[in-house]
Amino acid sequence: MTKQFNVKSFVIITSIIVTLLYSTGCANGRGLDMARALFGYVEPPEAETVMQAMQREYNLCMKVEAKPECVQLAYDKVRVTKGLDPKPIPRGYVVIVQEEFDGKDESSEEPSEEPEPEQ
Repeated sequence: MTKQFNVKSFVIITSIIVTLLYSTGCANGRGLDMARALFGYVEPPEAETVMQAMQREYNLCMKVEAKPECVQLAYDKVRVTKGLDPKPIPRGYVVIVQEEFDGKDESSEEPSEEPEPEQ
């Protein structure tokens, strides 16, 4: 019976201590931090975004050898690492066409060559 008494008293004393520590932490607004400290919680590292991973891989490639394929190599490596869809970067040229609009831009108007009539 001595063993049961010791186990019961240990559980009761431990629960009282945990309750007091937790309530003290809650009074300071740090209850969650206190509970995490008691149970040995370690925060996971921050997840790296796809953009950060691409920038890191691109910089590594450019440090080793500056070549135009570094963008595609960085994309391929990050795509495999992050499990993204295998969509290749399109190759080619982009042509930008500027259309004229009806509005008149005063700064681009040329001054008239005809002199104004004198009165």
